[in-house]
Amino acid sequence: MKRRLFLIVVLLFLQGCSSVPALWGAKPFPAEKLSSLFEATPTFTPTAVASSTPSPTAVATATPSPTATATTFFVAPTFAFTPTPAPSLASIKRVIIVSFDGLRADAVEAAPMVNLIGMMKTGAYSLTAQTINYAVMLSAHASMLSGMCQSKHGVDWDVPAYYKGYSKGVDIFDLAHAAGLKTVMIVNKEKMRQLAEPATTDVYQLVYGVEAAIMRTAIEQIPLGFNLMFIHFGSPDTRGHKYGWMSGSQFQALRDGDATLGVLLAALDQYGIRDSTLIIVTADHGGHERGHVGTVIQDLLIPWVAYGPGIQPKQLTSPVSVMDTAATAAFALGLSLPREWDGYPVYEAFGLPVAAQHDKDLKICK
Repeated sequence: MKRRLFLIVVLLFLQGCSSVPALWGAKPFPAEKLSSLFEATPTFTPTAVASSTPSPTAVATATPSPTATATTFFVAPTFAFTPTPAPSLASIKRVIIVSFDGLRADAVEAAPMVNLIGMMKTGAYSLTAQTINYAVMLSAHASMLSGMCQSKHGVDWDVPAYYKGYSKGVDIFDLAHAAGLKTVMIVNKEKMRQLAEPATTDVYQLVYGVEAAIMRTAIEQIPLGFNLMFIHFGSPDTRGHKYGWMSGSQFQALRDGDATLGVLLAALDQYGIRDSTLIIVTADHGGHERGHVGTVIQDLLIPWVAYGPGIQPKQLTSPVSVMDTAATAAFALGLSLPREWDGYPVYEAFGLPVAAQHDKDLKICK
């Protein structure tokens, strides 16, 4: 009896020492893949800050430092912006919209975001652009990508609510997809899925990670080809709510995202498509203290930067709305704008006569 009990105890002990079930399926999750999920946040050391009054005499070309290549995502490249012949509007083959969630206008220089400042220096920009009155993430992004007021696109929620469906009306993804163009959406928050119907986004990826991981995912799409790409960085908003707007932590998130703009430019150069790619960098809303709902001007003011072929280096004087982002992207891609849209193409950025623009007070939406 004692011998049998002893054998049972030994068997139980040996069973406990055997390998545990693999949580990732039949085989253990590879160690090299596991380590790739925890890449370090880049350490950013700006070498120089561009003047806050950009000179309108140059078009940018980027010369990344030897340590930064299209496959290096954790070192901020240093760029030398030198004059080169300016490609025309007609050469635009693709548009990239980059949204820094929660980036208020005055944070660009305060952070500082040196790559974005360099793009401003040789692009068209406004630091007095405004978002919609209900300055929250999902509603404002819906206006950014639909070109419409909230009353038209209907997104009046700011949490995942799939039972409510998607942004109403025709958005930029609807237009591009219907025209046979390839569309890509890379986002950092789950609720962004409700901004465009799945059928209109040829590639949709939700990336839970730092800015470098988000941009790496976006750059992987370059050799596959695309015509419209939307890239969303969520960290500035998250850190603003936790640590406060214009805090050191939020500035670090902005600098991390700014570093990836340099990597994006280097990747476009590597594939030889920078001179046929329009980049629009903007935000959904600003913020103050630890929130944003549109109660103060700091919630409403956002940067709006257009950089690429056909863009005239200048500080924009015409009023710019977040809704003009979709309209400008559609104009650049040669798509007809729906009559229901409230946004206009920012013609001034292309050096064209301003066929239509908003009132200076940007009282667009009722």
